[in-house]
Amino acid sequence: MLFGDVNPSGKLAVSVPHDVGSLPVFYDYLNSGRGGSSDKGQILDNGTLVFGHQYVLGTPQPLYEFGYGLSYSNFTYSDVKLSHSMASATDTISASVRITNNSPIDGKEVVQVYVQDVISSVVVPNIQLKGFKKVLVKAGETVAVDVELKVSDWALWDLRMREVVEPGKFLVYVGSSSRDLRRNATVVVS
Repeated sequence: MLFGDVNPSGKLAVSVPHDVGSLPVFYDYLNSGRGGSSDKGQILDNGTLVFGHQYVLGTPQPLYEFGYGLSYSNFTYSDVKLSHSMASATDTISASVRITNNSPIDGKEVVQVYVQDVISSVVVPNIQLKGFKKVLVKAGETVAVDVELKVSDWALWDLRMREVVEPGKFLVYVGSSSRDLRRNATVVVS
């Protein structure tokens, strides 16, 4: 791999923190009223600790995020489309994207699809991985990738402890990792 004889294509199944003081680190955190990731902690010249977002010194963002991976190939994403813009809880929709390999080396890319429930009755993770597909893209070529998504997998546990898919808007993100989301589309569940 070091000499380019083999092109790596694996992705991380966990997030890797900068240091132990940044723990826990995960991509599907719950939304809260706290400040954003730019709210960094610091150590002042007099030794005073100023804690940032989630009581972290430094950044709460991981060194390597969930889904991160390296390759000798460079991929671009375009033309994200959903098979349905309206769906019901029992439907299966398809997310389509075109992947172009802009390098002189054949490579495999793991296309990752994340879903965000825009408004829900209970607190839910900001995004969740709901599908992925690994595809070979030859040097200079473009391939179309379809990832099937079951809307029933977007369910949550409501206040009455029932597993339901709530009606509303969902954003479907397509990208190379949980932080490197390249394109998105919207579907409304009724």
